[in-house]
Amino acid sequence: MSFIFRVLGVLLLSFGLSGQAWAVTVTAAELLDAKLDYVADYYLTTGSGRFQGTVIHGPGHERREFDAAAGHQILLLRRDIDEAAVLWSQRKLYVSTSFQALAALIGGFDGVLLDRQAVGHERIGNEKTTRYQIRPMGKGPGGFSGQIWMTSDGILMKADGEASLNGHPVKLVTGLLNLQRIKADPSAFVRPSDYIGLPLDLSKLGLSYQ
Repeated sequence: MSFIFRVLGVLLLSFGLSGQAWAVTVTAAELLDAKLDYVADYYLTTGSGRFQGTVIHGPGHERREFDAAAGHQILLLRRDIDEAAVLWSQRKLYVSTSFQALAALIGGFDGVLLDRQAVGHERIGNEKTTRYQIRPMGKGPGGFSGQIWMTSDGILMKADGEASLNGHPVKLVTGLLNLQRIKADPSAFVRPSDYIGLPLDLSKLGLSYQ
């Protein structure tokens, strides 16, 4: 279970890197999510392995799906209602925590400043992107160091670098494929009412957010 929430924390970081591609120094809160709807395939590679699946994004909420040893899993990131959840569709089970509590695993958002400098332009798939060098400002916890590739309308197409997750460095490479700018179905972000919730204590998983 701690593994799943570590992955969820890394996905939250990639969620938090999207938006406002013209800024130089911004808070992570300002970069929290792209301001338009889209769907895409995604991949994520960390020291824990490689994941791939689909993503549905809307301002303030995101849904990611992938298959793992435990079966098909759905990750719901709901900044708008302060909830982050993992769903097991085959068993109709879920665990959830506060979005802000999960954000704290990567150092939070409001207090984290990121410096971003444009270093070139590249095409990722069919998308024209600007490549940025990213580094955290100050000595506080959290943040991301590396490079990101963003479209002119603020969609993160690729990130390659090192994140801080619960105070530990995590190497990650993540990106989007087959991007489509289409309206997301609002029901995609709703946790089904017939799913049974399981208790969750992040501190027992070695994930402190105090």
